Amino acid sequence: MKTIIVLIGVWVGVTSFAQGVFPFPPDSMPEYTSIEIPVYTQDYMRQYNQLKKTIVKVYPYALHAADMLDQINNNVASIEKRRKQNQYLKDSYQDLKDEFKYAFYELYTSEGIMLMKLVHRETGMTVYQIAELYRGKKNAEIFEVMGKLWDQDIKIKYDPVGKDRIAEHVIRDIQNGIVPFNDDVMVLNKEQYKIEQQKDKERKKIYDEKQKEKKKKDREQKKAANRSER
Repeated sequence: MKTIIVLIGVWVGVTSFAQGVFPFPPDSMPEYTSIEIPVYTQDYMRQYNQLKKTIVKVYPYALHAADMLDQINNNVASIEKRRKQNQYLKDSYQDLKDEFKYAFYELYTSEGIMLMKLVHRETGMTVYQIAELYRGKKNAEIFEVMGKLWDQDIKIKYDPVGKDRIAEHVIRDIQNGIVPFNDDVMVLNKEQYKIEQQKDKERKKIYDEKQKEKKKKDREQKKAANRSER
């Protein structure tokens, strides 16, 4: 952003000196280039911080999905017969599903939505299009209906200049090293998933107990305050 700095008082005082040392036309004024500093509202930063937590968690899966699809597409290109291609795609879909389904069970609805958007960002395909490619249109439509039962739209797309512009800001900051990011993915099998579920139950039990204790303490303090007022 270019800004013209006009300092009238200083200008008058240094004109004769400037003309003698650094001559320039009398009707010209110096121009200086400054770095544009973006200013974000409090609401923008609140949304940014919320999305940052979600994206840091699910973005590794989107990147991994993109890598796997590239590998699968390269392998398919080397298979000549159509029937064998279809079988390979079907097996690859099952492998992908088995590898991540238990990790995905750990995601909240909002995290699942963001993951599907990021898959579209990284692969250029929606989850519906991926399912259609691997399992056919009929199965993709079944998955779409099932997704809607869980408030999930598997045809959802990523919109970097519209609804997802703040998410895109987070990703740019990840790519520029501003936001700490680990692209390792967590792969859980059935047994590991059960262990994680048990840990979640124990954490929730501890949290509920603390909340009950806090409420009890608040009630006691309130009663004590009422007695002192009497």
